[in-house]
Amino acid sequence: MVLLTFTIDAALVRSITHSPEVMGSLLVLLAAYAIRLFMPLHHKQMVNSPVIGRATDREFHNALTEGYTKYPDSTFTIPTAHHSMVIIPRKFLDEIKALPETVLSFQKQVSARSLGKYTGLGVNDTLVYSVKVDLTKNIIRILDELQDEVDYAVTTNIGDVPEWKAVPVYGTLLNLVALLSGRIFVGHPLSRNETWLQATLSYTIDGFVGAEKLWTYPKLLHPVTQYFIPEVRKVHSYLRNGAKLLEPIMKERQQAMRDNRNFKKPSDMIQWIVDNSEGTDGQDTDYVTKTQMLISVVAIHTTTMTTAQAVFDLVAHPEYIQPLREELEQVRAEEGSAWSKASIAKLRRMDSFLKESQRFRPPGLVTMNRQVEKEVKLSNGIVLPVGTHIATAAGPNALDPAFFENPETFDGFRFEKLRSLPGNDNKYQFVTTGPDQLHWGVGTHACPGRFFASYEIKMLMAEILTKYDIMLKPGMGRPQDLAIDVRVIPDPSAEILFRNRRGDEADEAEEAEEAEVEDSQTVQRRVTIAAKERAEFEVDSTLLK
Repeated sequence: MVLLTFTIDAALVRSITHSPEVMGSLLVLLAAYAIRLFMPLHHKQMVNSPVIGRATDREFHNALTEGYTKYPDSTFTIPTAHHSMVIIPRKFLDEIKALPETVLSFQKQVSARSLGKYTGLGVNDTLVYSVKVDLTKNIIRILDELQDEVDYAVTTNIGDVPEWKAVPVYGTLLNLVALLSGRIFVGHPLSRNETWLQATLSYTIDGFVGAEKLWTYPKLLHPVTQYFIPEVRKVHSYLRNGAKLLEPIMKERQQAMRDNRNFKKPSDMIQWIVDNSEGTDGQDTDYVTKTQMLISVVAIHTTTMTTAQAVFDLVAHPEYIQPLREELEQVRAEEGSAWSKASIAKLRRMDSFLKESQRFRPPGLVTMNRQVEKEVKLSNGIVLPVGTHIATAAGPNALDPAFFENPETFDGFRFEKLRSLPGNDNKYQFVTTGPDQLHWGVGTHACPGRFFASYEIKMLMAEILTKYDIMLKPGMGRPQDLAIDVRVIPDPSAEILFRNRRGDEADEAEEAEEAEVEDSQTVQRRVTIAAKERAEFEVDSTLLK
């Protein structure tokens, strides 16, 4: 996996979104992170384990790989710009994967790293339950809505492309995923409202920008400096704007329930949040709005990163395009054009391709990020004190030859072949977790939204493969990733070429026409050269006379 330390220029974010504000915010995020890298930090080492790297190092990936190689069976510590991170080897996963939130807290870890007290970023119980239970069990029911939104999103964001056209991949996919997620989270027509879309997209970016800026100040000053950071103020404005849009919807539902005992509740994320909230939180528009925004952090941005990496891998390895199309055509011939659980389950090649892409380029280099809330003692005697931040090395783990043959080689159908072996059918799916597949997390706290994300990504990939020919720009290699701390971000400025799919016959006709033109040009060049040589010969003959 190739990771580049980011370079700040205007092209980096030109393709992120159509909003200049969001573009500028990403630049500020990168700049703030760069400043943070060179600030002297003093982390108290909480665990007695080897320390790899320094907090000012720019290459977290290198430190993680070094520690994973040197200390495969013991903990090691990597100082970061925020907190020292203790990396737990996979041999201890069974000891920690089932520990409850009260012992190892994901929510506290997210809030601590993103300074959620000021930025609003974080996770709450309502969010986790609504995604893990309600969203997951309703996926099959909402497939028709998702497909309708895929059609709309692709038509409005890519559209008709009769000739090759450069398309900014990350920014385009960001808009597509925001529309798809919004359709299920708040429903149509609010999901297509520009103010709502802008709020859900910008909330995450400005939240992280605000956090990175706050981290450049001592913790003691955070309660004061928060008011002088524009991005923190913007986050609160997105919440206010979102609440104004959600309030009439919530009031209408509340009135309908009071007037009609048999009122059928809508099945969307708004209602799930209302129903799953404790006490009066479900009637609090501000609480429901904030939970919606928090869901967008992972539902939109992480899904976009995963899809963008898959698209980049597809154009970097175009030999997979035709086999994936053939699979799509076969499945549709067998199951019909409307997506169903059965038809998507048959996309084994696509499932494998997405898993291999994620194996090489995950959104994050570590998973199982937790903050210790109650002291934990591992079987080797290592004690994890309260306040310790822990994680597992998902990135190096996925490239370990102990798990995969030729791990440094991209094999898009690697997992399809593994699944074909007896007893492996359910073991190597895109959403599967395990000691050798850590990118979704592991245990009871594995990513609850991975099933929904899998359906979204497959439907988007299917639409792109069906409607368009895609390829890298001439002379261009696969876009390289940007490394920001533990995050791996696909190049936001990268463009690839799109064109309406013409089919095999049209491609063959075009190739024949190009060959004919080339042959004609070759003949013309030869005639010109022969005429020139004949003229030169005649001149030479005249001089000899």
